[in-house]
Amino acid sequence: MKEYFNLHRAHVFCQEGCSSCCEKGDYPISQIELAYLMQGYISLDNEQKTIIQRNIKNIERGGACPFLIKKRCSVYKYRPVVCRVHGLAYMCGDKVKLPYCVNEGKNYSGVYQNGEVVINPILENLDTPSVLKQLEYGDIRNLYDWIKK
Repeated sequence: MKEYFNLHRAHVFCQEGCSSCCEKGDYPISQIELAYLMQGYISLDNEQKTIIQRNIKNIERGGACPFLIKKRCSVYKYRPVVCRVHGLAYMCGDKVKLPYCVNEGKNYSGVYQNGEVVINPILENLDTPSVLKQLEYGDIRNLYDWIKK
């Protein structure tokens, strides 16, 4: 991932506090990633855990990630693949997948014209289900579905 971000660093503007990608989404993750996320959760202080527990009680499908606190990921080191690849332009089948923040003037907005990216995207399919299937991480569900079951 570091190589991909370095390759496209001129077009990726992700930084701490920029959390629009965490404020609405589906967050497909595997069971092993959920277990890893929970390791990060266990390492948090009680105040952060309380906030996350409240967020989980109020979680909505397609809403904010419950681990987002004050526009920061509380479990950043433990984040799943979907979070690690977000922000990059890559091929998904025969289409280029872009982060939606391109429409907010952020990632790739300088090379996005008339609905087309005018640079070469990463050719590898980094779509979360595709990556997780290659890694054989098991069942993949939306974070909401893991938490609400």
